[in-house]
Parts: sequence; C-alpha cells; structure tokens
Amino acid sequence: MKRLTGVFFVLILLPSLVSAQSLKIEALRPQFQFDKEEPTLLTSAWFVTVAVPIYKRINFVGQLPFAFGKLKEAKASTDETFGNPALGLRFDHKRLTIDVAVRIPLVKTGFAGFIGALADLDRQEAFIADILPVVGMIRTNIDAAKYSVSPYGGIILNYKFEHKEGENFNFFRRIYKSTANDGELYLLYGAEGWYKLGLFHLGATYNARTWVTSGGTFSQSSLNQLGLQAKLVFAKVEPGVLFRYPLDDTLLDYLIGIQCAFTL
Repeated sequence: MKRLTGVFFVLILLPSLVSAQSLKIEALRPQFQFDKEEPTLLTSAWFVTVAVPIYKRINFVGQLPFAFGKLKEAKASTDETFGNPALGLRFDHKRLTIDVAVRIPLVKTGFAGFIGALADLDRQEAFIADILPVVGMIRTNIDAAKYSVSPYGGIILNYKFEHKEGENFNFFRRIYKSTANDGELYLLYGAEGWYKLGLFHLGATYNARTWVTSGGTFSQSSLNQLGLQAKLVFAKVEPGVLFRYPLDDTLLDYLIGIQCAFTL
C-alpha cells in the first residue's frame, strides 16, 4: 500500500508538470470466488490516464495500470504489481475519437495480475505478462436533447514473447482468453448511453470482446458485459460510479468501480 500511495502522489502531480489536457483515475473491484474464497474489500485494479496536447487535435495519451489484492482467508501477504503501461496517440474531434497505442510489457505474473485482467474486459492486456499488445480504437458520439450514445469498436493485436504452458498460463487462457500462439487478434466493441438530468447523468453500457483467431465459433470466442453507471458533470471534474455484470459463464460475478475525470 505504501508503494501505491507513492505512485499516486507522482501521478497526481504529473499533469501540472507536463501541461496535461486531462487526467482520469479509475478504481475497479471484481467480485468472485476462487477455491471458495473471496477477495478482500480493497482488492482492486487502478488505471491512471493522462492526455497531453501535441499538435492541434492530436494528443499523447499515457496510461499506468496498477493492481493489488488478497483473498480473505489466505495467509499470503497482499500481492501488488504495475500493469503494462500504454503509450499512444489520440485524434480528438467533436464527434469522433481515434486512439492508437502500444503497451510496454512490465507486469509480473501473480495474484495482482490476475485481479487486473479480471477487472476490465477491454483492457485485459494491461495485466497479462509476456505480450506486446497494439491497440486501435474508434469512438463516436451522438447527441439528441437529453440523450447521448457513444458506440465504439477496435482491434487488439497481441504478440507473445514466451509460451508458459503450466497451470497458471492455462488458467489465464481459459478465463481471460489470453494468447495461445505468437500472434492473436481480438475485436472490441460496444456502446454507452447517457440520460442527462442537469448535473446528474445516468448511463447504461454494453461491452464485448471476441477472440478472432481462436478457431472457435463466434459465441464460443466472445465475452459480453452489461453495465450501469452514474456521474456528476461539473466544469472541470466528473466523479462517477459504475456496475458491470458478465453475460457469460466466467469467474467474475460482478464488478463495481469509481472513477473521476479532470479537465485541466
């Protein structure tokens, strides 16, 4: 926990040092049972994302993931790890956002990485070891009075450095659909919708992930989630909460989270 505290002091100060355009902090807690044990209350995955203007509508985007956790009855101490940081570029228009990024392979294999990969369907690669992920994503925004809808879609190409066919790797492959060959292709797609009531916004989400190169059928190779979220929208800050529920038979029971976006 001391390590985590130090990391966040640095990350909170970073935007002012580099003239960042925006800062977003997310904390996600997955609920599950593993060998009839549940995670402790503070078990969670964190994502800190900073956007820095480069030229006109082009921004540099950096993201640092971090995860830590422990099972309630386990004798082992809390495990923690940095995830695979993302470095990329974002083209931002009024109704269109295009992101291209690569993740640097730094995460260590362990329970903390397990927590991180389970916590976010769209960003599993942030906590899977020995891969080099390249990500491309397009998001649009459609506004109509008090309603808005933001569909998105993209691809992830994973190159795997090593093959570890032990029990831990097989578990990750089964639960998270991790890479099995030197290169794997995934599709990410979904949408979020909002209903605006003044400062209070209430939303619903759908997100999905399909393992294109798995060799299985579409239904066998896809994971789907539904979610609810709410936020308060002020001029410079947007605090919010979220809930996600998996539609497929996976280890995850549900996920809760808090997030806060800052415009600097």
